[in-house]
Amino acid sequence: MIKNNDKISENQLSILLFTTMLGAGVLSLPADVAKAAGPNGLIVILLGGLVALTFARIISFVASKFPTETFVEYSEKIMTKPVSILLTIFLIAYFLIFCSLNLRIFGEVAKSYLLNSTPIEVIMITLLFTSAYIVRYGIEPIARMSEILFPVMVIPAMIILLPAITDIDLSNFLPVLRISPLRLAKGILQTTYSFIGFEILYVIFPYIQLGNKLKKSINVSFFSIIFFYLYITFFTIGIFGYKETSVQLWPLLTVIKSINFPGFFIENLESLIMGIWTFAVFTSISAFHYAATLSLSKLIKAREHSYLVIPLIPIIYFMALIPESIVEVYRYASYATYLTLFFVIILPLLMWAIVKLKHGGERQ
Repeated sequence: MIKNNDKISENQLSILLFTTMLGAGVLSLPADVAKAAGPNGLIVILLGGLVALTFARIISFVASKFPTETFVEYSEKIMTKPVSILLTIFLIAYFLIFCSLNLRIFGEVAKSYLLNSTPIEVIMITLLFTSAYIVRYGIEPIARMSEILFPVMVIPAMIILLPAITDIDLSNFLPVLRISPLRLAKGILQTTYSFIGFEILYVIFPYIQLGNKLKKSINVSFFSIIFFYLYITFFTIGIFGYKETSVQLWPLLTVIKSINFPGFFIENLESLIMGIWTFAVFTSISAFHYAATLSLSKLIKAREHSYLVIPLIPIIYFMALIPESIVEVYRYASYATYLTLFFVIILPLLMWAIVKLKHGGERQ
């Protein structure tokens, strides 16, 4: 049963999608696109974002046909119950995997740049329990928190980069489109994974106060995150060039280190950007944690999702500890992209086709 106070507006949905997609991957995004497309990194971000937007709209179209049900319920109507149960289990695992990956990346970065003497286990468990506290109260507090943190994350991050504009060399983006179509397509597909997070649309539809601005809200969230990604990638590749950017693990932090902000009262800008990034990771982990908990509660028909928030914490925690190093973390993340390919592209297209056929048959 959905409580009246656990509904979010379409404007809140727009901000929630933005903060969920931002996540931990923003630090390595410039390196990822530089490896994938060289000087054409900005082009693949734009095209990858548009591809992700297309599939987000497909998911929202299917979910809008069942506005009072989550994926667990409406997938049973679109496909058979056994298939629905199997898909739901994989979807829960999908949310938990990306929650744990975000958590581990946060722990590695925080230990390297902020908390050198603090065990990574302590860093991760602290963030996880903080996230669990807000997840217990439902989607509406998560959306309100995203509304509060959104300007705190975006505006300072964009202002901090401005002094480095004089260091940008536009020749670093040349030659334009001197790339094979196959490599460009591969780069677009890889960049689409940077927009992971909009899959929460599978489960949060019953909690949205639907009006006539749903499409606009989804469009605004995607064009905002595309612009933000283009902004930070433009500075990173523009300063270092795509070759140097591609060999760095977190090139955005290297850019921040090189900035000299005249008259600024904070000497270490790196710590400031880390604080902002912590908010981004926190909102992303909270959304994934909530989506996994809600899906599990619907699968086992629990009365409240809040009963399952704490039991999922050790699962997420131990999953985050599986990789032995940050290199293995990103290797596991590359393996997880196969799940992403299924839940972001294949499954939405399959459900869209079935829904279209069923509705077409009903009209006939």
